[in-house]
Amino acid sequence: MTEKLMNETKTAWVAGANGLVGQSLLRQLDKHPNYDSIVAFVRQAPKQKPFKKVRYFVCDWHALLNSPDIFTPPTNTVDDLFCALGSTKKKTPIKSDYYRIDVEMPIAFGKLGKSHGARYYGVVSAHGAKSGAFSSYLKMKGVMEAGVQALEIDNVTMAQPSLLLGDRGEFRLGEKAGEAFLKLLPGNLRAIWDHDVAAALINAAATYRGYQTLRSARMQGSF
Repeated sequence: MTEKLMNETKTAWVAGANGLVGQSLLRQLDKHPNYDSIVAFVRQAPKQKPFKKVRYFVCDWHALLNSPDIFTPPTNTVDDLFCALGSTKKKTPIKSDYYRIDVEMPIAFGKLGKSHGARYYGVVSAHGAKSGAFSSYLKMKGVMEAGVQALEIDNVTMAQPSLLLGDRGEFRLGEKAGEAFLKLLPGNLRAIWDHDVAAALINAAATYRGYQTLRSARMQGSF
């Protein structure tokens, strides 16, 4: 597949579009001149559609994971993929379901996109992600990163934010308790706004070639 010309617009797919970073991705992509078509993969489409260029695709993740050959994607081709899939123990207490969301789905989404022409994949992981990490959460993220890298998509940016700041529409006591403290920490430990992570992934789609990891300090102020 040949590279797009500088004045040609692109198609983007976004997984995890209802989450904190996912919503920021949609807002920024919808206004971005490089994109004329954005498809949001969601479990349930919103009643109101606030974005001009975004259309919602109700995704059967079970079908994608178990019967990828018969899964029907929303468009025949795609240029850039963005993934902000992720859950929490509170929302997903069953370990196998948690693993499916945080590890298997991002890999399956990348594989699907590559099969339809994607040359770039921007993924939200986590600070400290490592397949050998003691934390089960960071270990999952590390396994996910390795799985995405193994897909051999031409250009991949793996974002590793610290605590994410933004309007989640829900109260998380543990995160609120540490938020003020983490805002004061230096470097990669400092809390980061959702829109900075989204902007860093979008910017990388136009400027970076190959595989890279973006940590919090580097993403601060990207928006």
